[in-house]
Amino acid sequence: MVITGVILAAGMSSRMGAVNKLLLKYKDRTIIEETLTQMMNSGVDDVVIITGFESDLIEQVLASHTDNRTRFVYNADYRQGRAESIKCAIKAIAGKADAALFMVADKPGVNSHLIDKAIERFRTDRPAILYVEASKVRGHPIIFDKRVFDALLSLNGDRIGDELVSNYRDDLVRLVDDTPQIDIDSKDDYRILLETEGHN
Repeated sequence: MVITGVILAAGMSSRMGAVNKLLLKYKDRTIIEETLTQMMNSGVDDVVIITGFESDLIEQVLASHTDNRTRFVYNADYRQGRAESIKCAIKAIAGKADAALFMVADKPGVNSHLIDKAIERFRTDRPAILYVEASKVRGHPIIFDKRVFDALLSLNGDRIGDELVSNYRDDLVRLVDDTPQIDIDSKDDYRILLETEGHN
């Protein structure tokens, strides 16, 4: 079974003001570098990085972290919401992957160990959808079996998860993990992330 990792890195980072949140420092690198490193250290077979806003900068920063398992796909419609990036990813891997493991680029705290736990459970149970439940809410990664790909191609907008998960509620797995997942949308989120790092 081929599982392709997908990193959604096309957003405009509008709630952070003039700063692209993916290029903020985290540990000894940037947030996007940490996210890609964790994905590359996991058991995914290959990685697709969906870019859009400031794509040239993102590709430049990640250049030293890529190899023949990674490729960039540009989403020209990134302003229309996350669904467009998802569709770009599915079109890029259709016919090549048995499943797609999605990560948003702004959750650098999701590590390769958790990604591997999700992969192992998915390979065992083979549901239509598997997602990590962190702090009692839906988190990442999320894995979609190829039989869900057509449904993903019909998505629109930005807030798309609830409806999709509801449609497959009889064929999904929730992998519970106690580690909080900090989604970096604001300066306060970034401050909390750095404070959390300092206690690790």
